[in-house]
Amino acid sequence: QLWGAMRIARVVALMLALMLAPQVEDRARDASPSGDAAFATTRRGPGDRETMTRFGASLVGALHDGDDADHTVGVTVDEDGNPIGDAVTQPARSMVGFVQDCSGFPPTQSGTLCGARGAYLHGHYLYVAATQVDTVSVVDVYRPDMPTVAGSVTDAKVLKGVVATWMHRSGEYLIAVARGRRPEGFGHVALIDVRWDRWRTDAAGRYLVTPRVVSHLANCSTDVTRGLSVGKLCGARAVAVVDETAYVVSEMSNSLSVVVVPARLSKDFMGFEPPTIVPEFVGTLVDTRLEGAYAVGVNGPNAYVASRWCKTCVVLVSLEDPGNPVVGGKLPRPGVLGQFDVVVSQEEAIARIALGAPLRGVEFVAKGVEADSAFAFVTTEFDGRVTTVDKKCVSFSADLGESVQQCALSARRVLYDLDFPADPRYEYRANARPNQALG
Repeated sequence: QLWGAMRIARVVALMLALMLAPQVEDRARDASPSGDAAFATTRRGPGDRETMTRFGASLVGALHDGDDADHTVGVTVDEDGNPIGDAVTQPARSMVGFVQDCSGFPPTQSGTLCGARGAYLHGHYLYVAATQVDTVSVVDVYRPDMPTVAGSVTDAKVLKGVVATWMHRSGEYLIAVARGRRPEGFGHVALIDVRWDRWRTDAAGRYLVTPRVVSHLANCSTDVTRGLSVGKLCGARAVAVVDETAYVVSEMSNSLSVVVVPARLSKDFMGFEPPTIVPEFVGTLVDTRLEGAYAVGVNGPNAYVASRWCKTCVVLVSLEDPGNPVVGGKLPRPGVLGQFDVVVSQEEAIARIALGAPLRGVEFVAKGVEADSAFAFVTTEFDGRVTTVDKKCVSFSADLGESVQQCALSARRVLYDLDFPADPRYEYRANARPNQALG
């Protein structure tokens, strides 16, 4: 009889709990200052055998387990108390703003950003390679949430299939690498003048620029007997610049070329013209391990090249003799002071430490951005767009091995919270001058 009475009491308690649960939950929601949002932040109590999502079910669990745990009301959560399937909390936005200028379909597209690819940030201007229209465009990102096109230059020969840009440290000119039209791939290294006399202001006081190609370097031709393109710059694909030296990799030549560039375009303080404003070859390495080379970085006496020879590693090239670069970079021997090992290749995850950034997967992320910047800039070829994004999104995407262009798709969740802490306010200044620091 005692056992039967206990069972009846438990059943009555269960029925009362189920009848009162909706009222208790409604009152709790009404009392919450943030409405349903309060229910997205609660956590499971200890001792649960399975996840509970409503007060009534939690009470059933308590009765079943016979414990005194505090089973609170909330959305479904995992073992660490993180909400699952949370439809209440607003997603953090990865996209801050964008500019788009392209219409039509290849090969008859028109616009200044069609095929937007490699880009370089200098001051608050992005210099963007627009591959489909053989154009280098300048995008003003002084106001990150509202970038605008400030000028462009097109050259159907020298900038044919332009893929990468890099601002020289003088700030007077831009180095652009063009791979050429497929399948020939007659590549070029071009210098583009962006000095002060190329800038003007419009009626609203906004600075606009008319860049100009002032010189170029080419070395690729067709071997009619073999039907192949031969030379040092066939399919020029990527560039890294250190002082007055540009390191260019070419995917069809399987090469790394060392190219010297001028220190300036303008006269010096004594009125003398620079000795030359034409880039010149210093040395070139051609090697099967550089097959399909498509990215390059430089650290100290070594170049790091990403090629199709190895999917997860990079090839090290010694630059100790710029006129004769060779495969095999010198790296300090661990634990032995003053001793070095010759290393032919290295896992990219390790090389990334030396370079400070990955080589693969970031072709569509602008270079030149300060390490402490809150923003990154992502280009997208198919729609001719340059997008300002949260820099953390780019880092997470690269670490996960997914396309960084996902960051330009308006909203990403879970990885980070763009709105905490709150973004600083930005005020657009109509008289913003070129080469002023971002922000």
